[in-house]
This record gives sequence, C-alpha cells and structure tokens, in this order.
Amino acid sequence: MGWIFIALFDPILHGMANVFDNYLTNRLWKHTGSLVFYAIATNVLFIPLVFLVQRPDFPPSSAIPWIILVGILDVIYLFPYYRALQSDDTSTVSSLFSLGYLFVPLLAFFIVDEVLGVHQYLGFALIVISSVAITWHGRLQFNRSFFYMATASFLVALEAVLYKYLFGEMSWSTAFVWSNVASLIVVVPLLLWHGTGHAVKNSWGQFKKKGHIFVVEELLTFGGAYAMTYAIALAPVTLVEGIGALQPFFVLAYAMIFRRALPNMFRESMDRKRILKKIAFFGIMAIGVILILK
Repeated sequence: MGWIFIALFDPILHGMANVFDNYLTNRLWKHTGSLVFYAIATNVLFIPLVFLVQRPDFPPSSAIPWIILVGILDVIYLFPYYRALQSDDTSTVSSLFSLGYLFVPLLAFFIVDEVLGVHQYLGFALIVISSVAITWHGRLQFNRSFFYMATASFLVALEAVLYKYLFGEMSWSTAFVWSNVASLIVVVPLLLWHGTGHAVKNSWGQFKKKGHIFVVEELLTFGGAYAMTYAIALAPVTLVEGIGALQPFFVLAYAMIFRRALPNMFRESMDRKRILKKIAFFGIMAIGVILILK
C-alpha cells in the first residue's frame, strides 16, 4: 500500500501548482498559446530528476506512437484548463478535474482491462456528482469553467490510462521521460502559428523577469506528475486517480492559509456561504475516495 503515500503527492503538489497557474494566467500572461509554450519548455528542465530514481531506456518502436499521443494530450489539455482558471475560483476548477472520473473506469476497462467493484464505481459517482454540483447555478446552467474542464479532464483521464498501458510495455522512467520529451516536440510547432509565435517573441523579456515563477510552478507540476505516474506504475490507474480527487481540498486549504499574505496569488471566493458549500461537497468527494480505496 506504499503507492498511496506516493499518490498523495499528486494532489498536494498539483494543488499548489493550480495556485501558481491561476496567478500566471490571470495576473501575468494574456496570451494562452505563449503561456503553454513557456510552461512546457520549463517543465522539460526537470527531466534529470527522474534519473535519481530510475534510468530510462529507449522505448520500443511499437510504443512511439502512444508516447507521442501522451505528449500531445499533455499539451492540448492546458488550453481549456487555463481558460477555466480565467472563468472561476481555483478550487472549483481543481475539483472539476474529477469530471475525468466519468471516463477513467471506461477507458481503463477497454485499454488496460481494469475492473472495479460496485462500491468503487459508487465512489466515482459521488466524486463526479459533487464536482458538478459545485458549479451548479440552477436551471441547467453551469459556469463556462464546467465545459472547459469537461474537455480538459477527459484529456487528462486518457493520458493517465495511456500511461498505464505504456508501463506494461516499458519501465516507468522510460515512458515518463520520453512522453515529456514528446510534449516539447509537440509544442514547438506553436512557434509557426503566427499569433502564438509573435506572442512568444514579444513576451520573452517578461519571461526572463518572471521565469522564477514558471520554474516554481513547473517544478510543482512535474513533481505531481512524477508522483502520479509512479503510483500508476505500482497500482491500478483508477485507484490512483481516485487519490487525485483530493486536490481541491489542498487548493482551498492553501487559500485559507496563505490568501492574506499573498492576495495576488489566489482567485478564491471566501464568503461563508460558498466556503460551506465547497466544504460540504468536498466532504462527499472524500467519501467517494474512501469507497474507491476500500
């Protein structure tokens, strides 16, 4: 059960990364395409950390298309994710990653032959219903963040299940390292897109001034992905993704602890009614996690 401890670093680190992502996309950066480019380019700097755990090899040629697909998913999910952060509270956006749990059991069944118990499927249902309820505004109206995150969460869910498939073909470090390299290769053509290429060039000066923020944010993101994928290599992907549902707890906790000292870092409504609503639905999501891990 040591994988549970490793998997916990996923929501802890990704939760803090959500806070930095909010700061970048709402305070510092206007152009989403250039933000994606600099984020991926910075993320690759941390690949040498993988060698501290396991030395990667060259992947088999048959797996290269799947590695490229994981790299593509790792890039394109960022576009709706950043849009969602511009539309809603950080903890709400974080909780909407749980929409991916609609897809994880189905994708895991067809791609890696994972089957859950009835109580685990019930746990997934509680998580998804709670994440949807957080953005509910009555009479079938949802925030724009709901639709952005429905897209982003599906892409992230597919990426996680494909990682599990790759771990059946090669070591964890081989799949993780080469997928990150593929992400960099995928993002480079953005420079050829006139609007994005122009924005990357114009924002280079700002990136040099604010590069330390990118470094911290991407270190947290890399660390969260590091923990998540390593746990997936050790345990069923559906269970590891269930642990990831705790992410909005940490986002809200960070806001409550650090918001006064770092007000520009957070986009979080802290009125009593909304906080109680979030805590109530996060509690239901926690019950869902318990059922998944039972």
